[in-house]
Amino acid sequence: MNSKQKPNSPMKIDTVEVIPICGFPIVKRNDNICELLGSTMRDSGLDFAQGDILVVSHTIVSVVEGSVYLLSEIIPSMKAQQVASKGNFSEHRVEVALREATEIIREEPVLVTRTKQGIITDFSGVDESNAPAGTLVALPTDPDASATRIHENISQSAGFKIPVIITDTQGRPWRKGAVNLGIGVAGMSPFINNKGRLDIHGNPLRSSLVCIADEIAASTELVMGQADEKVPIAIVRGVNIETRTGTANEILRTESENLFL
Repeated sequence: MNSKQKPNSPMKIDTVEVIPICGFPIVKRNDNICELLGSTMRDSGLDFAQGDILVVSHTIVSVVEGSVYLLSEIIPSMKAQQVASKGNFSEHRVEVALREATEIIREEPVLVTRTKQGIITDFSGVDESNAPAGTLVALPTDPDASATRIHENISQSAGFKIPVIITDTQGRPWRKGAVNLGIGVAGMSPFINNKGRLDIHGNPLRSSLVCIADEIAASTELVMGQADEKVPIAIVRGVNIETRTGTANEILRTESENLFL
């Protein structure tokens, strides 16, 4: 992926690399993701370089942290049964989605909720795919805090700062198809602000806020995939980001900024 940018752009780069961490083991509760990452990279002959950004699928974070529901222990409520019947959904998945939600946005043609983390998505982000047998995987309780723990641990090990993005694959209201998004961020700003910079004709940009965390997250889907690729972590190399630190929570629109009210 080559990209020549104007000199006034904070994103000026020549080449971006998306490097899959292949051979990463299947995780279980209380595993140490950073230790597993270190041993996997050593086995693959990989090293971090300054400027690298680490992108981690939320699924392994959720499993390690225990954000997992056993199907055998889920008893669907009457509400879950009603919602499930409207779209021939799994009653168990709907029940967990309702438990993980603070607000139901709509019940059909798909269940859309606002999660405890403040994210608006289908089924509260509860996943059946890539979940351990007999389970459903929910989102991490606090993705930004999870990203911070990984960021601090891996940065200490590397000897320099390595930003971390935790991702989830979600749909968009007006477009078909799911895209990897950043739901946890640490060690970087989730945005690039181009306001005041010049366009190709020399005109100053009045407003141009780029969600670089989502763009980076989306790029890693190309190597992570959603099926049996077994690549839950990737390194993105060659992207210049703003040094101000921030969180993925900043990406979420407030109620007053809701474009669909």
